Amino acid sequence: MESWNISKKLKGELLTKASGIEDNSRRILFILRNLGPQRFTNLIKYSNLSRSTVSKYLNFHRKNNYVEQRIITDKLSNKQYQGYVITERGIEKLGEEPLRLKKELFMINELKNNVKKLENLIAFYKEISVEESFIFHIVRIISKIGDNFFEIQQDRDLYLALFYVFYNSILGQGAFAKKYWRLDELNDTKRPEEFSGYKLKLDQFCEIYKIAPEAINYLARLKLMTNELGFYLIKRKNDDFFFHEEDLLGTTTLRLIKDRLIEEIIYIDAGIHSEIYDLDKMSEEIAEHLKEMGLIWNAIQEQFELLILNLIIKNAIDMGFLETDRKKLMEIISQSKKLPKSIEGRKLQESILEGSRIEENLNILTIIENES
Repeated sequence: MESWNISKKLKGELLTKASGIEDNSRRILFILRNLGPQRFTNLIKYSNLSRSTVSKYLNFHRKNNYVEQRIITDKLSNKQYQGYVITERGIEKLGEEPLRLKKELFMINELKNNVKKLENLIAFYKEISVEESFIFHIVRIISKIGDNFFEIQQDRDLYLALFYVFYNSILGQGAFAKKYWRLDELNDTKRPEEFSGYKLKLDQFCEIYKIAPEAINYLARLKLMTNELGFYLIKRKNDDFFFHEEDLLGTTTLRLIKDRLIEEIIYIDAGIHSEIYDLDKMSEEIAEHLKEMGLIWNAIQEQFELLILNLIIKNAIDMGFLETDRKKLMEIISQSKKLPKSIEGRKLQESILEGSRIEENLNILTIIENES
């Protein structure tokens, strides 16, 4: 089995998160799951735990078949060493419950402060009779974004742009709609059984809420759609579909993408399969999984596959694939038939194959209609 190579940036982010995990036992599993096979000495260094503590938990994990020892081949030096590897059972154990982080108390206080900063936003929504279910979702997400959001000018246009985003949320439509809007929990008898969510096109929204289309176009379809704020947008003709990295669809999608990329590293390094993986197929499988969970529906599945594809490539680059497997990644990107179906995907494909800087905003997906 070979060692993993990931980018310095990603490694730093993972080690920062690992250092905040309260449960020492799960901290070790997290490191092995995300950084790959490790020597005993590296586990001590990366976990910030004593030699005896690491030894104790490794013995526990080996006894329960969560971790095993293997001969690892270093990719760079081609030298072999004995290292520790997380097993499938260990991966399942790690995923049984959310990781408890030491900074959670700080995060709770920060959330409370952010909610206080949203008093004007909440008052505005109540003034224009926005339903409580909308206010709940908006405040929940914005309070998690924090300072990056509050750097934007807080005014009527921004509040209505946010309302437009949540009115056209992917989770707020389809089979998941009643649960998302908490109608069952609220015992809302005014909603018909066939309720399938809210949806307003741009012109309809602007007419009802008396706002210029240019304001929504700039704020909801551009300014808010950034990595720093965490919103995503699929543009299809006159329809907009939004989600956020902190909502159920966002967290699930990003987790599935990272899990699949990690699996590909394991499969190839362990010699389980050596063929070049198919990015288009990977995006289809992830989208199908999301549909089976009820998070997306048939009519949007194909478009969501295109967004997933762009995010797979973005995450692969962040994880260091261009540094460690450039030739292979370039080959599978050149073979993709789905990338040219969106403006961002086409530009992303061209940028990578030409070796130029990637400047595309991958939080937005603009469908290219059938070309003659």
